[in-house]
Amino acid sequence: MQKGLFFLFCFFVFSQHFFSQNSEEKIFSEIRKTYEKKAIDDVDAMVQVCRFIGQAKRTSNVIRLLQGYRDGRQFDKNNKLAYADSAIAVSLKYGTKNDISRDYLSKGIIYYFYQKKYKLALDEYLKAYNYSKGSTDQYLQHKVIYHLGVVKVHLGYYEEALEHFQYCNSFYKTKLSSALLENEKFNYKKAYYNSLHQLSVVNRYLKNFKISDSLSHLGYQLTLHDNDFKLENSYFLKCKGISKFHTKNYSEALRDLKQSLTVIQLKGDFAWASVIYYYMGRVYMAQNDKKNAIASFNNIDSIFVNHYYIVPEVYSSYNFLIENYKNNNLKKQLYYTNQLLKADSVIAKDYVYLSSKLHKDYDRQILIDNSESLELTGKNRFRVALFVILITVLLLVFFILRYRKDLKIKKQYYLLQKKLSDQITQNIVTVDEEAPQYSLRKTFLAPEITSHIETKLKKFETELQFRKKGLTQKSIAAKLDTNSHYLSIYINENKGMNFNKYMAYLRINYITSLLNSESKYLNYRMDALAEECGIASRANFSNLFYEINGIRPGDFIKKRKAELGIS
Repeated sequence: MQKGLFFLFCFFVFSQHFFSQNSEEKIFSEIRKTYEKKAIDDVDAMVQVCRFIGQAKRTSNVIRLLQGYRDGRQFDKNNKLAYADSAIAVSLKYGTKNDISRDYLSKGIIYYFYQKKYKLALDEYLKAYNYSKGSTDQYLQHKVIYHLGVVKVHLGYYEEALEHFQYCNSFYKTKLSSALLENEKFNYKKAYYNSLHQLSVVNRYLKNFKISDSLSHLGYQLTLHDNDFKLENSYFLKCKGISKFHTKNYSEALRDLKQSLTVIQLKGDFAWASVIYYYMGRVYMAQNDKKNAIASFNNIDSIFVNHYYIVPEVYSSYNFLIENYKNNNLKKQLYYTNQLLKADSVIAKDYVYLSSKLHKDYDRQILIDNSESLELTGKNRFRVALFVILITVLLLVFFILRYRKDLKIKKQYYLLQKKLSDQITQNIVTVDEEAPQYSLRKTFLAPEITSHIETKLKKFETELQFRKKGLTQKSIAAKLDTNSHYLSIYINENKGMNFNKYMAYLRINYITSLLNSESKYLNYRMDALAEECGIASRANFSNLFYEINGIRPGDFIKKRKAELGIS
């Protein structure tokens, strides 16, 4: 009897818990049914989404709370990042690695699609990629790889991006032939069409036009008359329009571009809208319809003004507008020149790879000069002209002086080389004995003293004893078993110079010979070279080298490296 009562009690407690859970889940399910099929960014869904989140908080249901934040991220266009951060916070605390990966990926997509902040998007994609490692969710892994490819396209790494999209496209295509649930099939179809579109775009950038045309035609046919994929169909139609422009089929190109623009604008994809406007403008230019060409290019500027965003592909539209107003509307010419400078700044910041290419076509410095010139036109033309002339003269003087300096260095280098080649003796560092033809004073030393100093000094030179730092006339005289007075007289009368100059010649001749004959010394620092030949300071070494050789050590090293083909 007691066992029976205990069983009934346990059943009652369990059933209460079970039915309570079912009731709770039913509430969540009923709330979510009111908005789950609404279009992305439909703000009308947010009333029920907030109700869903509130219910999750009241019941401490972290799984439903995470779902609620993800729903808020999907429908609240103005607060997507806030909901994305909330979802990440819950995932990091309670979720799996797959949850964390999905939420970082979604935040990256917000940066990419809604804000066009590619560097920030890439940071989030890389976090998503790290959390997706080892995951069994292949759809998630390939989605991360796909979005990494998208960022690489916008940074100009087309070859790398192509590998991403080929890899993803192959996977999605294979999965479509598998048995899938309805929502899974939709997700895989969408992913397949998106990767197909990116393959078409990247192949066009890489000038693989036949492949690009084939892919865009395939995608267009697959999505035609499918209401679930109107946007994807418009992307493929846009590609077809651009292809027809390149084959000079202007009427059909314009038709396809206009038709694709309608849906793309409705979905708020201003990036591709600007590309469509660009090619519409190019078509109008080819048809000599200047008015509509200007209107199309102005639409690109409007997108740039509203979103501070520009695609490198449409950059040259500003060149057309600047040229158009060059001689008839100074105000508009200045406006578009400044806009181009701003666009250049945005591109240089976000498009590291493409930025350098654009600079070749329209040099930034010329734009700055033109902008300053335009602002001053009509106010102070004479001063501007004078300034330009002054700059030109200064540049000319600079280049003339530079040219003369280079010539002098070249001449001194070859003179020094001749001197070095003439010094083919056993002791390359010896200072030649040369009694001067004229002397202010002549003091004769006894023959035995002269012979003694000569012998000792030759040994001093041959054994490279001059390389020691801190040598003085007195210390060397002591080493030679003579006195500093006799040594001074000998050097003056037989070397034709004073003691300090004699030591400088020995040391510089020695180091010059080393630099010329042993390439390893060409990579030494100046202070190391000074140390090698016994000179105390780098500055003193450089000055003495120049005084004796007529060329700076740095210039000699550069010339010698160039001659030997050393980088």
